[in-house]
Amino acid sequence: MKTRFALVAAALLVGLAGIAAPFAAPAAAQSGPAVGFGDAQTTVAQGDVATIDLQLRNTDQATLRIRSADQKYQATLRVRDGDNDGMIRVRANTFRGIDRSDAGQFTAQSDADEVRLIAESKVTEASVLDTGRYNLIVSTAETSVAGVLTISEPVVTGSDVRAVAPNTPLAAAANGSSNESNRDEDITAARGDHVRTRFAVGGLGGILEAPTPAANLVYPDDSAPGVLTTHTVQTSPNKSISARSLTIDYGVDDGTPPKDVYHFSQSDIESIGIDETGDGYIDRSIGVAVQNIQTGTDGRITLSFDRPVTIPENHTFRLAYAMENPEAIGSQPVAVRIHGRQATHRDRGTVLYGPAGQGTLGYGVDLQLTAAGGDTPTGSLSGVETTYDADAGGLVATIDTSTFETGEYQVTLDISETAPDSVPRVSLHESFTVVEPDVTFTSNSASDDTRLSVTADTNLAPGSSVIVRVSADQPTGGISQVLNCVGTVEPDGSVDCEFDLSKSTSDFDIDVSMQRDGVIIAGPTDPN
Repeated sequence: MKTRFALVAAALLVGLAGIAAPFAAPAAAQSGPAVGFGDAQTTVAQGDVATIDLQLRNTDQATLRIRSADQKYQATLRVRDGDNDGMIRVRANTFRGIDRSDAGQFTAQSDADEVRLIAESKVTEASVLDTGRYNLIVSTAETSVAGVLTISEPVVTGSDVRAVAPNTPLAAAANGSSNESNRDEDITAARGDHVRTRFAVGGLGGILEAPTPAANLVYPDDSAPGVLTTHTVQTSPNKSISARSLTIDYGVDDGTPPKDVYHFSQSDIESIGIDETGDGYIDRSIGVAVQNIQTGTDGRITLSFDRPVTIPENHTFRLAYAMENPEAIGSQPVAVRIHGRQATHRDRGTVLYGPAGQGTLGYGVDLQLTAAGGDTPTGSLSGVETTYDADAGGLVATIDTSTFETGEYQVTLDISETAPDSVPRVSLHESFTVVEPDVTFTSNSASDDTRLSVTADTNLAPGSSVIVRVSADQPTGGISQVLNCVGTVEPDGSVDCEFDLSKSTSDFDIDVSMQRDGVIIAGPTDPN
């Protein structure tokens, strides 16, 4: 998508040949309402979200019309500038989704502004706007201006992976401010770094506007109606609870439960336990504690435990089990209750069936993080943050390695045949290795000078922030100093810090250490 801010001060006439030459407005009209586009030409990949910049003067409302060149598609919007800044950015989702409502297809980028759909023609069964030219007209009762929206075919340019410092902006990583992926070398990330994987696949922006199916309270591996698949429950109590039973209610709020839910038995349980680190893997299995299972035709399943099962605050309870999907499409309500002796945890959410629920990201787009050997976590995409940013190169998956065990991992993006026809079919893989942080102090100059220079080499990602600490004590016990320096890891992995002591460095016993996020990763060590 290409946008720029340039005031279109004159009205443009739309004719058979496209946009006619501008004409000058009379001087008397300068005080009246005027509208325009930030850019008369906007281009977006099919399936992505276009941003149409509107400019308003002496008015806070206007009408925006979108017309395909063949007139098969037409939409009329009413826009309002709620903060009176003279600008409205209209977000137009070119992906429709066969089981989505029209409410989120056109929105304002700013919460202060308003975009309301007045009328829209039927979209093709492909659930996405066709490629080609669309005429734009923004108008008030007194004036109108024309522009063009071009929807182009999405392209695939590959993928890459790199280790970045926490809080590294997407744009910075896209511009190569961190370690570039090298196909001849393994990408390593020190525990605590973030791994950023970029899949340069266009046309996914509209799909990713909706919440990811894998984040729902219950996630089916296969969302097709009527199929036998695996359902996964994930819920995190906000306070510690000593659980004696668990209830999953598929029939809450008149939801459509699986038709054979009452056949559920202990043999259907694939894994059950507590994820203590948030990486999606079960760290403490509680399968042996399941004593009894009760089911009913109303959609309820209750598991009773033969002993109290402690679920600490903000740890995640995970349960995966075989279940046959109901003959339903779209979101269905579901509730989970964990009952303890002194407290009860309740959680309400959804389970998504049909095309929108296929794949962890929906509509046949499946993103997976697996450990070496194909070990798949019970909780898909736990510890993974996904963002679609066309300027940053497409789909970006950011992985916080602070909760991961050391070892090899693989990130895979698969787009299956269940995806809309407009979405490119790809299977892309990127690998990385999580290692422990490593620091080597390379120069700790102690002399008769009061100045102490400390340098180090580390495997932390460039841009990482660390604290280098110097503890200086006189052998006689006279003076004791603790000095901290906030250092930044340079692109070559080096860290440099300077300290000023109250006396010459030779008068002290000195220890140097380095820490990140409050955890010591090197030292204390004697610079001498």
